[in-house]
Parts: sequence; structure tokens; C-alpha cells
Amino acid sequence: MKDRALRIFSKLLEPVDAILLVNEEDPMSDASFFYATGAVSGLFEHCPAILFPDGKVRIITSALEETSARTTSAEVVPYANPHERRELLRSSLKGVRRLGINGPGITYHWCKEVHAALPGVELVDVADAVSAARRVKDSREIEAIRDACRIASNVADAIPDFVSAGMKESEAGAEISYRMQRAGASSVSFETIAAFGPGSAEPHYSPQDRRLSDGMPALFDFGCKVRRYCSDITRTFIAGAADERFRRMYEVVAEAQRRAIAVIRPGIKGTTVDAAARSYIDSTEFQGRFIHSTGHGLGLNVHDGGRFAPNVDLTLEENMVMTVEPGVYLPGIGGVRIEDDVVITRNGCELLTTARKDMRVI
Repeated sequence: MKDRALRIFSKLLEPVDAILLVNEEDPMSDASFFYATGAVSGLFEHCPAILFPDGKVRIITSALEETSARTTSAEVVPYANPHERRELLRSSLKGVRRLGINGPGITYHWCKEVHAALPGVELVDVADAVSAARRVKDSREIEAIRDACRIASNVADAIPDFVSAGMKESEAGAEISYRMQRAGASSVSFETIAAFGPGSAEPHYSPQDRRLSDGMPALFDFGCKVRRYCSDITRTFIAGAADERFRRMYEVVAEAQRRAIAVIRPGIKGTTVDAAARSYIDSTEFQGRFIHSTGHGLGLNVHDGGRFAPNVDLTLEENMVMTVEPGVYLPGIGGVRIEDDVVITRNGCELLTTARKDMRVI
């Protein structure tokens, strides 16, 4: 993982002597720990990873995670108890005056622990450098995301075969999650969204007991993890015959997504991608009904840094992986969202999710 550590250091705006990444108890874990170490399995609770400017990575690990740690290329130093861990942290960081930390990923408890081991050390938040490094994926990361997208796409294509009128949202969500893991995913990327009727007008809806009936839109937003990396896809269907309003909503969202994908290439601003989708939707009768960003970064986290949004300054680079997900939402009635994952290539982008996007009936 030397190349990833060096990449983080290359993004620093001010120098530090070393960088510390550490996990608290699950779910308070920092995905950047797994990025920098390359660990695929294990929780690594209370296990510091130290990155040095020469690219060396050291994991101070409990016996519980030692086997997992030794599957990485990092130097592994086991500890037996918290006192020994503190001494190893002190010796590993001897002479360090400025220590980089990933602010969003470290707890107050661990900041105190660092100061107890190294009185007087200056903690420097290097979150921007960590995020910038993670936004551009290497070949191993892209391959894992590609595998996760393949699984999610296959499940999306099969939805009309296993979702039917009378099924509860919670049942449909559970079936989608089960099918992804049965196909080889380690877990879901996030809680599967299965939203019927009015629920489809809530972008972050939680499945409930509503049953699918004729005329209802059925929106499914889901993804899975492969080797810790996420996919994220949304498809919207209609139960029974579609009325003219739903057909029009679907047509507008599909065209907005097509326009956004068409402008993606290295050097383009994320605001340009967002505007391609948003300006089109706002030119229709659904003006103001697109209420979130057009997309976000995807990787170890389902929101992995960077967004296609009017207020986010993001310049696209080759090998970034992003979602493209315009939507139209009518509160109390329903919504349509179509979401795909793309990797930015030298001259444009490649669609990683391949599920059908024509309007389909359940």
C-alpha cells in the first residue's frame, strides 16, 4: 500500500511528520484506514495505522486482528493490552511533532489517547488530502467496484421477476439484499430502499409495510459491497399500467441522466454535470422537483467524497468513480429516480452499472 500512502502525502497542503488513522468500535470505523492498509477483512477496532512520508505503513494491531493484518503489505506490530498499545504508539511516533489525523474519522477519545502517548504533539487535520487521494481510484479499487456493480445490475434486472402486487416494501428490500449476497456480495452498501407509491417521493425513504398495488411507482435504491467497495443503483418501475404523468416523469428523468452522462470527462467541473441534468428538469413542468445533487463519489463509502452539485467545486479526473442520479419527486404522489455508477475515462466515462433503463412494468 506504499503507493496509497505516498498519494495521501502528495496531496498535503502543509507538511506533517506522520499520519495516524484509527478505528473506534464498529460502526465508528474510518474507511481511510482500510484504504491506506489494504485490509479486506477484520474490524481493527482500536488498532492504529501509521503512515510515514516514505510510504511505509505500520499497523499496531490486537491479537484479534493480527491474522487479518498480515494479509496486507503493511508492517504489523501486535499488542497485548491498551498499555502496550500506548507504548507502541509512543515508540512508533518518536520524534513526531506534527501528526496528521483524518478529522471526520477520528474520535475525541482517540485524540486524548494520542496526547497521552505524545504530550505536546500537534494534531493536524489532513482530511482534505485523504479525501483527495481516495477520490481517484487505482485498478484494484475499480475492479472491486466493477464486481459490485455487476451484482447489483443483475439483481436490478430481475426485480420484475420477484416483486409483485401485494408484496410489502420491507419484503422487497429484504429479497434484493438477499439476492446480492447470494450472488457473492459481502454485504449491502447501505439499507436497501424499496419505496412504493408516495414513499417513492422521499429520496432517503426507509421500507415499511406498504403493499404494492396497481398504479403505484416502485422505486428501488440499493447496492452491495465486494472486497469492501460499494455499488449504488436506482431503478424505478410501475405496477400495472402507467398513467401519462408517470410516463412523462420517467421520460424527463431518463433524458436528464442522459444529458449529465454525456458531458462527463476529465477536466469538467462537477457543477457542469449537475447543470446538465438540473437545467433540463427545470425547463419542464417538473421545475424545482429535483431536490438533491446529481451524483456523488463512490468507493469504500457509498458517499466517498465529491459531488455533482451546484455548490461543490469538483474538477473531474480520470479514474474517479461517481454516481449519476437525477430524480423528480411529487410529495404525496410518488417519484422517479434513475441512478448509475460511472468511472471517468481518458475521453469520457464508462457505465459500470448495466441494468436496463427502459420504463418497465411490474
